[in-house]
Amino acid sequence: MKVLHIEDRFHPGMGYQINFFARYHRPDYEFSILTSDSARLWSASDDVTDLGQVDQEFERKYKVSVVRLPTALDRRNRQNLWIKGLIKTIREINPDILYVHTIESYSSLRVLMSRRTLSAYTVFFDTHTLLNQFRSGLKFRMHLWFFRKVVSQRMIRYNAKVFATVPENQMILEKEYGIPADRILYSPIGTDLGLFNYDPGLRVSLRKEEKVGQDATVLLYTGKLNSRKNPHLLLEALALVEKQIISPLYIYFVGAADDTYQREKMKIGFTNENIYVKFVPAVPVTELFRWYSMADFAVFPDENTLSALDAQACSLPVVMQEDMTNSERLAQGGITYQRGDLKDLAEKILWMIRNPDLRKEMGLEGEKFIKATFDYRKIVGKMESDLGL
Repeated sequence: MKVLHIEDRFHPGMGYQINFFARYHRPDYEFSILTSDSARLWSASDDVTDLGQVDQEFERKYKVSVVRLPTALDRRNRQNLWIKGLIKTIREINPDILYVHTIESYSSLRVLMSRRTLSAYTVFFDTHTLLNQFRSGLKFRMHLWFFRKVVSQRMIRYNAKVFATVPENQMILEKEYGIPADRILYSPIGTDLGLFNYDPGLRVSLRKEEKVGQDATVLLYTGKLNSRKNPHLLLEALALVEKQIISPLYIYFVGAADDTYQREKMKIGFTNENIYVKFVPAVPVTELFRWYSMADFAVFPDENTLSALDAQACSLPVVMQEDMTNSERLAQGGITYQRGDLKDLAEKILWMIRNPDLRKEMGLEGEKFIKATFDYRKIVGKMESDLGL
């Protein structure tokens, strides 16, 4: 059985859904990833050769194949791109099952418009789109019209199906895109419990390495530093209450930074000498658990992030903005603040700082919840069953 996944941007060292599908796939079928040669999201040099060695290591370790094609319309600040030779390469690989990630991508739309491709293979898609990504205006209304009138009809005609990854985008698929419920499957975003576990020894050793007191409070943000994730909001919130922080607070930002964004947004200064702000470049996904183990709580002030699940798996309580998806993921193990309300965010951060015992209890509850609900090994097994494997 040959299964081909199409993911526009793929990096073997990151912790995206496709990485874990590859790690935990059934050993008795061929697993291939067709992707672009773009390294723009991860490499300052935009040089795809940076990925060559890690591709080979990933292929060898997980017994998969990675095929990269050249691109057009590739911009560092945009997710979408055009993969050259996509349809031709799909036919050359000739899979039994074709899984195209992100139904809104150019790649998915090209597959949907290719009658020969839809007829030849069993085709699945997925989506990660959430309501906070919806926009007003004619362009977005045309996008919704196209999905209702064209995409949904082609899926019905060719018996294609789409995976929702959270209940919120399951609702979008059905109510906004007009895709029938019998064409929608569910495969939640999860976390790799083989990678993410709390390590008390690393908590001690990394704090010594970073010269952070064992009794100090560490607030952590992991992920990209850019205008989509807006991590500067947590600094703005802290500026509202900095005088109320009476013991050492270390704020760590771990992740790749957009230089312009960091220069313009992340330079908020504090007069309170108890507050320390530190920046750490992006680290391999295999190293992130060290930072989660070192920290006392994490804050992801805007949008949604897979990092929250990883943090919770490491017994780290989380603060995020209130929406349908975040509320689901923080049913245990964290608290939400009202969207756009920096004062409320500041109060939630202060609560975390002032209540170490309750914070620890919250983290333990979150860890149990994540292990029971969002284990990628179980998720991949269920997804493969839905694929008919």
